[in-house]
Amino acid sequence: MTSRSTNSWLWALLINVALAQASIYVMRPMITYRALENGASGYEIGLIASIYALLPLLIAVPMGRWVGRFGEIPLLFIGCFSFIILGVAFAFLNNVIAIAAATALAGVAHLSNVAASQAMVANRSAMNLQDQNFGYFSFATSLGHSVGPILGGLIAGSAGVLPRSSTSAFIFAALLALLSLVPFFLFRSIKLVRTQQERDAAGAIKARDVLSRPGIKPAIWTSLSVAAANDVLVVILPLVGTEKGISPVVIGAILSIRSAAAMISRFLLGRLTKSYGSARTMNYSIFFSALFLFVSIYANSSIALGISMAIVGFLLGIGQPLTMSIVSKKTPSQERAMAISIRLFGNRIGQFLVPLAAGALAAPFGASSVFIGLGVLVASAGVVSAATLDDKTA
Repeated sequence: MTSRSTNSWLWALLINVALAQASIYVMRPMITYRALENGASGYEIGLIASIYALLPLLIAVPMGRWVGRFGEIPLLFIGCFSFIILGVAFAFLNNVIAIAAATALAGVAHLSNVAASQAMVANRSAMNLQDQNFGYFSFATSLGHSVGPILGGLIAGSAGVLPRSSTSAFIFAALLALLSLVPFFLFRSIKLVRTQQERDAAGAIKARDVLSRPGIKPAIWTSLSVAAANDVLVVILPLVGTEKGISPVVIGAILSIRSAAAMISRFLLGRLTKSYGSARTMNYSIFFSALFLFVSIYANSSIALGISMAIVGFLLGIGQPLTMSIVSKKTPSQERAMAISIRLFGNRIGQFLVPLAAGALAAPFGASSVFIGLGVLVASAGVVSAATLDDKTA
C-alpha cells in the first residue's frame, strides 16, 4: 500500500469518525434532556441509556460477520445515514416510549459505524502501526466527543437547568452526520482491501474460536468496564447538573472537557507506551481512574466537577485504544472484524447493564452516588488487567 493511499483512507476515516461521533454526542445528552422534558424519572433515564445498548447487544456478533463479508465502508455508510434520519426523528419526538425506541436504533447505527471504522484501522494498518493508528482513531473519536456536547449545549441554549431548544441540537446532529460522509466522496480511490474469497472466509468466523485466543477475554472485560464508565458519565452528568443546579451549557462544557482530556491522553499514547510499556500504562491508568471516580462524589461545584472529570477523562481515555490494539494484535487478519465485534459486544453488555444499575443507584441515593458504582467497576477491571497483562503479553 502506498503512502498516498494510506493517507487517503486514514484521513477520510479520521474526519468521518470525528464528525460522526460529534453527531451522536450532540444527540445523547439531548436525549436525556428531551426525556426529562417529557417527565422521565431518574430510573427511566437509566433505562433509556440501557436501551441504547440492548439492540446492538443482540446483533454485535453478526455485525462482525457482516463487516467481514461486505467490507467496512458499506457498514460505515449505513451508520452515518442512520444518524441523519434519527437526528431529524428525535427533533419531533415528545413521548418517552418513542424516545426510548429511537434511542435503541441510534445504538445500532453507532455499532455499525464503530465496528466498521475499527475494522478499517485493524485491516489496513501495518502491524507496527497498529498502536499509532488506533491512537489516531481514538483521538478523532475523542475530538468528536469533545466538541459534540458543547456545541449541542450552545445550540440548544439554557432555560434554567433544561435546554431552551433540544430540537435545534438534534437537527444540528443530523447535519454533522451528513458532513461526515463528505471525505469518502473526496477520497474516491479508497477500495476494499480483501478479495471476495477472503471476505467470505471472514464472514464464516466463529465467535468461540476468537474467544479461545489468549488475552482476548481480559481485554474484553477491561474494555467493557471503561466503555460503560464513559457511557454512563455522558448520560448521568446532566442529572448530576440538575441536582446541583448546574446549567446544561456548563454540563456540556464539562463533558467536552472530559473528552478533550481523553483526546490528549490518546494523542500521547504512543509516547506513554514506548516509555512505560503497554501493560504498565494500562494498569496504572485504570487504577487511578477508579480512585478519581470515588473522589468525584465530593465535587459539588462546577469547577470541582470539571477538574475531576478532566482527570477521569484523561485516564479512562487510555484503556480503549490499548484494548483495540491488543485484540487486533492477538488475532489473524481474517478474525479481526469478528474480534472487534466481540469486544463491542462486551462493551454493549456493560452499556446495557451498568446504566440500569446507575439508574437504580441514582433514584434513592442521588446521581452523585453513581460515581461510587463506576469506581468499583473500573477497579475490578484494574485487578483483572494487572493479573493477566504484562509487557510480554500486551
